[in-house]
Amino acid sequence: MENGSPAVDYFTFSPSIAEYLKSASLVISHAGSGSIFETLRLGKPLIVDVNEDLMDNHQSELAEELADRKHLFCARPHTLYQTIADLSIESLVPYQPGDAKPVAELISRHLGFPE
Repeated sequence: MENGSPAVDYFTFSPSIAEYLKSASLVISHAGSGSIFETLRLGKPLIVDVNEDLMDNHQSELAEELADRKHLFCARPHTLYQTIADLSIESLVPYQPGDAKPVAELISRHLGFPE
């Protein structure tokens, strides 16, 4: 907070956002999978703003699924303000990354790779 108002850092691009994410109390991001999972792994509350203009809109599918599981909040440009106003961080469920090893082993066996 600065002078009673929230402090906001923003940028259009950064080659590494790790330090920004670590110091943030809330992250508002585009709905790219890398940004989503990097933020969730750090345990930061996240609002994703879905770009509905993307072809096949895969970002929407991921964001909505994770919002349904209560790991993040999903917004659109026209709902972002209201999403922030209605924010209830306590309702979020911490994200627990899955274990990819069994899937990788199954694929390797299927393709005939040595163990």
